[in-house]
Parts: sequence; structure tokens; C-alpha cells
Amino acid sequence: MDHEDFDDSEFPDNDEYVPYVRTTTLDSKSKGAKVSMWGKVTKVSANDGFYVKTGNDQEILIKLNKPLSEPLEGWYEIHGVYQGNCILCDEYIHFSEELTKTIDVEGYTNLASLLMVLDDPWNLGDGGLDGVKPMD
Repeated sequence: MDHEDFDDSEFPDNDEYVPYVRTTTLDSKSKGAKVSMWGKVTKVSANDGFYVKTGNDQEILIKLNKPLSEPLEGWYEIHGVYQGNCILCDEYIHFSEELTKTIDVEGYTNLASLLMVLDDPWNLGDGGLDGVKPMD
């Protein structure tokens, strides 16, 4: 499928970079910082939200703005705001069972580590995508 054929109207325009993090690097973030992470649901609490275990086997509370209306299990991508001991969740996206069969937790952990040390990882320079050719 060509990019021109892709309908991305369902995605909001967002030029702000939100870093993927690991639980071990959350302490380097300021409270109130926007973050994204992957995690596997370990426990659901009607009052608090849910807990996920991340790729480095640490658990963190994901607080919700409203009560859950669906059962949660498996892997999720979480977007939210770091609150010191938890993440206040703006959005969570379930990974399909098919996807989680081949999930690369080590690859994600390494990517998150790399993105943490780069100032502006998506900056492609003045030329942008000039000279980039599609793969065959």
C-alpha cells in the first residue's frame, strides 16, 4: 500500500514527541512528563486502575480517569503522564494475541533505552525524507 493510499484521518495531528520509557528510567522523568510504555496486565483494581509488568519485570500502577468498562488481559501500549509512583493513563491500546506471540520485549527495551538518550530522535535533518527510497 502506498502512503498516499493510507487513510490516517483517525490519528490526531501531533508533532510532540512522547518518549517510550522503561520502568527503570521513569525516575529520570519529571512528574507531569508525558510517557509511553509497553506492559502486560498483572492485576486489575476496580478503584485504582490496573498494574502492568514491563519488559524488565517491574510492575507499575496505571491509573485511569474513569472506571474500567471492559476486562483487561495481555499486553498493552500505555500513553499517559508520569505521576511519580504511577502513570495517569490517557490511552491504552491492546496488542492482539497474534502480535504478542512474536513480541520482542528485548528489542522494545533496547529501543526505549536508545530513545531516552537522543535529544530529538525523529529529527531527520533539513532534507527530511529526501533521498529515502522505498524498500522492494
